[in-house]
Amino acid sequence: MNKSKLLKYNYSKVFVPASVSNAGPGFDTFGFALENLGDIIEVKSNDTDKVKISTITGDKGKLSKRNCDNTASVAAISLLKNIKADFGLEIIINKRMPFASGLGSSAASAVGAAYAVNLLLKKKLPDNEIILHALEGEKIASAGNIHADNVAPAFYGGFTIVRCLNPVDIVRINFPKELVCLVIFPHMSITTKESRKILPSKVTIDAAVKQSANAGSLIAGILNRDFNLISRSMTDSIAEPLRKALIPHYEELRSFVLKEGGLNFNISGSGPALFSLFEKSKKIDSIKKKIIRELVNMQFEADVFISEVNHKGPDLLSLS
Repeated sequence: MNKSKLLKYNYSKVFVPASVSNAGPGFDTFGFALENLGDIIEVKSNDTDKVKISTITGDKGKLSKRNCDNTASVAAISLLKNIKADFGLEIIINKRMPFASGLGSSAASAVGAAYAVNLLLKKKLPDNEIILHALEGEKIASAGNIHADNVAPAFYGGFTIVRCLNPVDIVRINFPKELVCLVIFPHMSITTKESRKILPSKVTIDAAVKQSANAGSLIAGILNRDFNLISRSMTDSIAEPLRKALIPHYEELRSFVLKEGGLNFNISGSGPALFSLFEKSKKIDSIKKKIIRELVNMQFEADVFISEVNHKGPDLLSLS
């Protein structure tokens, strides 16, 4: 039995959802959580003063167990230092989503570790502090840049707007339940570090105006459930024009998906995942089959899945 004065529990297990980030014009700002895809993180306290990742599954051996290289351990260590922990941790990571995908894999692990550790404590940290530790983890996957457009929806669920990070100011809005997200995940990887290198250090006034107009209109469309406005506003004038060159068949897939009734066709985060919103009234399963056939015709290997928006964020699976 752990003798720590800070702990109420010794073990927790949580599921944290994958997420779509940028969401069109919301570069580093907008994101929404997905159902079913995500990471399962387990943490076990012990009487040492060490943090150790003992097991990683679902990653095909590609992820590091070194504390300094894994977003989960970095987030957990950040939180433990903050509370001056008198206990150590074992971390178990079950990857249930592709990484280097643009679907917030690194963010899900970081959020999961910080959230799971906080559940063990007698005195819980508030949300705006927990998320800071998750961001410390996410930073190592982003070339040292801090951005929360995956961390925020993974933590809060639903559609989130990152207004500011210092201090943390995140706005959550209700996303229309009439919409479903179709995701195409090409069998390739693009790291956040790699995709950020091709972005411009400055943008034109024209691009900035277009981006802010579309961002504002997108939020209005979401709040008013105006799907036509959502469709017209899902345009990125900054990152996507450059990043699409990294993804084979982007333009062909975009044309096909829009003809099938997609409200939009955009890159999720840094890619290569692509997403499109559809009204549930559309025959989405039939559309999915058509897209899979089109991918076969292109000889382009990719997974296609359909997800509703996850409105609750992390899900507690076990606590003892």
